Amino acid sequence: MSDNHPPPAGRPADRTPEERSRAVERRLLALCADLSAPLAASARALVERPGKRLRSALVSACALLGPADPERVARLGAVVELLHIASLLHDDIVDRAETRRGGPAAHTVVGSAQASLAGLACFALAGQEAADLGRGAATLASRAAAHLSYGEILDVERAFDTAFPIADYRELVERKTGDLFGLCCALGALEAGADASVVRGVERFGREFGVAFQIADDCLDFAGGSDKPAGTDHLLGLFGAPTLFALARDTTGELAALLLSPAFSIADMPAVGDLVRAHGGLAEAAALAGIHRVRAVAALEDVPDPAVREELLRMTSLAAEDRP
Repeated sequence: MSDNHPPPAGRPADRTPEERSRAVERRLLALCADLSAPLAASARALVERPGKRLRSALVSACALLGPADPERVARLGAVVELLHIASLLHDDIVDRAETRRGGPAAHTVVGSAQASLAGLACFALAGQEAADLGRGAATLASRAAAHLSYGEILDVERAFDTAFPIADYRELVERKTGDLFGLCCALGALEAGADASVVRGVERFGREFGVAFQIADDCLDFAGGSDKPAGTDHLLGLFGAPTLFALARDTTGELAALLLSPAFSIADMPAVGDLVRAHGGLAEAAALAGIHRVRAVAALEDVPDPAVREELLRMTSLAAEDRP
């Protein structure tokens, strides 16, 4: 997958998960330092306030399949984290989110125009880093960025559609989250020199896990465990799986009328939650997430290394700890 890179300096397994994460952070900070000061500040704020850093962890886990160079793996981790940071900067502008990862969203500090430019700069940095790592990485990263952007467009276009089909919602989630998770797994496996069938297996795992992850994340609007204020998406008409399932079951039209009311506010979220639960929305969303988790686990049957399978399964459990 890579072009003319030096011999690998040991396996990523020689480092602990915490050491791998710190290596990714160091590379991210080094890349952000190349940006102009105003743009760098917005990106650096998210680097220094990391979430689970799950995407780069997926790269590292799949790189355990072979003798990958730890430094290159860290750089690949930086690529996927930059793509994610870019999407967060843009999402927060669209969603008008006030906070992100326990701090102020970038657009509330520097304005929407500058935050948007910072997002574009992160996309560019990811492309540059991927190109330096080889044509294979650049091709995969570019494809994932295009899918992610398409997913963001789909998200905006479906605003306030109370009849948005679950099938279309799943396509949106696959583009916004599933494809990026799949990229993470494929990059790590390819860097490790894994067989094509194994690469396909972990990529399929990543896509299915990403969809399950996003559906579970939608449930956090009702559980209060998201990293942005509960109800933000509903105010913008961006209804997640629980609400869409409930809307489809609500023959009275009460839930749709509430969500489309000009007076709708955060104060109405408890009532929305009650209706979503009453119509089985949360239960159906949890079941759908479960289907995708089962598919993700099944995809690992093509992975011959039990240590890698265990690590990936452990990560799915950790990612679900604060989710319904």
